[in-house]
Amino acid sequence: MEFDYLHLYVDDYQSAHHYYQRQWGFTCVNKIITDQGVTGIYQQGQILLLISASESSLSRYADYLQKHPPGVGEVAWQVANWQKIQHQLSELQIETTPVIHPLTKAEGLTFLLWGDVRHSIYPIRSELNQNKTLHGVGLTTIDHVVLNIAADQFTQASQWYQQVFGWSVQQSFTINTPHSGLYSEALASANGKVQFNLNCPTNNSSQIQTFLANNHGAGIQHVAFSTTSITQTVAHLRERGVNFLKIPTGYYQQQRNSSYFNYASLDWDTLQCLEILLDDQDNTGERLLLQIFSQPCYGVGTLFWEIIERRHRARGFGQGNFQALYEAVETLEKQLEVP
Repeated sequence: MEFDYLHLYVDDYQSAHHYYQRQWGFTCVNKIITDQGVTGIYQQGQILLLISASESSLSRYADYLQKHPPGVGEVAWQVANWQKIQHQLSELQIETTPVIHPLTKAEGLTFLLWGDVRHSIYPIRSELNQNKTLHGVGLTTIDHVVLNIAADQFTQASQWYQQVFGWSVQQSFTINTPHSGLYSEALASANGKVQFNLNCPTNNSSQIQTFLANNHGAGIQHVAFSTTSITQTVAHLRERGVNFLKIPTGYYQQQRNSSYFNYASLDWDTLQCLEILLDDQDNTGERLLLQIFSQPCYGVGTLFWEIIERRHRARGFGQGNFQALYEAVETLEKQLEVP
């Protein structure tokens, strides 16, 4: 199993087109106009990003945007066990609809689950056409997707993905800040190509609760894109005008002072200047997670993007990095508060 594409629903297609092409380095490889609206198909590395806006108040995009802010309204996967998943969906009485892949024209199925997030599956196929080398700013693949969901739906959702998609829990942790709290599970497919995280709030002031309120239900909080050189990628993105969350300078001093970190090979000034987070998985300075998070795209408590570099096959998710992330989000929210 592996990710196929992400589908972003927006109010203004032209603005989104310019933003993702000029600032994020995606290339528009096709544009489709139907009775549902306009859809642009964008590629960078092995990432497919669909961007759609409605041309009619009766379209599914308009229906979604009447309930939710702009965001990821659909996640699609390629699956090897196609017939098995079809059978399980039928047994669970999940209503599915045939769908045609917008780029390859392959036949698939689509269905709605938590918070109007559409899930689509297609038979496994070969990789994207490599005759077109669309490097952009160096983004390569979809590393992971994060779904925020209410606490009373969390167990049901986790079990659903494990039962139907065959994923397993790779990591779980709780994050607490002075004003927020969340519980997270990291699910992964057997081949490791799909990583899908679930977050739920642990208190009423949680940032996850803020997202659920602003999104009017469950939804995709953020998506992480992989890169082989996070410093180069982030430098390019900043030059193009992409804004990232501010990280307190004390974070870097704390990391430098950690006696068990061997970071002699790292350019600390560059990491701090670009505000990149890092997490050491085995205390050797080798298997590192390097991460950075964009500011929310559509206001506080909405979709944002992550850039991640995994050195020496680092796995999982840096709990310390997530702690720093949520503290940075709290700082941003305070800055945006109306006096």
